[in-house]
Amino acid sequence: MSLVSSGELKQICVIADDAGISKGHQWAQFLNCPLNPPSVDSYYFRFNVEGERVYVRDQDKRLLEIDFDKNHLDYERKGHRGKQEMIAKALGAAKGCKKVLDLSVGMGIDSVFLTQLGFQVTGVERSPVLYALLSEAFAKTQKEYLKSYKLHFANSLDFLREQNGKIEIDSIYFDPMYPHKKKSSLPKQEMVVFRDLVGHDDDAAEVLKEALKWPVKRVVVKRPIHAEQLLPGVIHSFEGKVVRYDSYVVG
Repeated sequence: MSLVSSGELKQICVIADDAGISKGHQWAQFLNCPLNPPSVDSYYFRFNVEGERVYVRDQDKRLLEIDFDKNHLDYERKGHRGKQEMIAKALGAAKGCKKVLDLSVGMGIDSVFLTQLGFQVTGVERSPVLYALLSEAFAKTQKEYLKSYKLHFANSLDFLREQNGKIEIDSIYFDPMYPHKKKSSLPKQEMVVFRDLVGHDDDAAEVLKEALKWPVKRVVVKRPIHAEQLLPGVIHSFEGKVVRYDSYVVG
């Protein structure tokens, strides 16, 4: 279970410099946590606001920063194959599917790539800290194709139940988090902080069941290459070396 998305926001504080104090107040209120406390040692996460720069560090000083223009997390993928990309095929790009609902934006890597491929993406993120980082990244990006991105702060299961039939979507994309294998190599620092923030999706199967109730053409689940299907009923799997995209055809 995540330290933060479980509601234990007392484990985070906001640290803002003079140039970022107004923005610091905004996010401290949103996160319901202290702004510039006398001592930061008792807080596992520190949400830093330095002027326009916003990032998170944990107690071990590992950094998580989302900046679509710096491309340090491979946001700008050059040489992509457009509609021939596996993820585009799975989502039905060749069948005219253009409007995608991303149920787990995370650090935005897949969402940004889908937008780069020409999809109109609406994203949902339930971690308040990640939502804050994503909001800042979308607000300051210079990439024109990201200006129309629609980001929502919500639990994906609640969002699906409340918004079914209210927004126009062609395909749904879901990349749930799963427990990290103990024997696997330690990921780079961004992934360590990311996993600590979001934990894993215990309700992934329920989210997929709810997504399959939507009047869309495709529901696509990203899975590790050797993992079992999240739910039976996969029509086709688009397989890469490490991951695959399980496609459920709804209508």
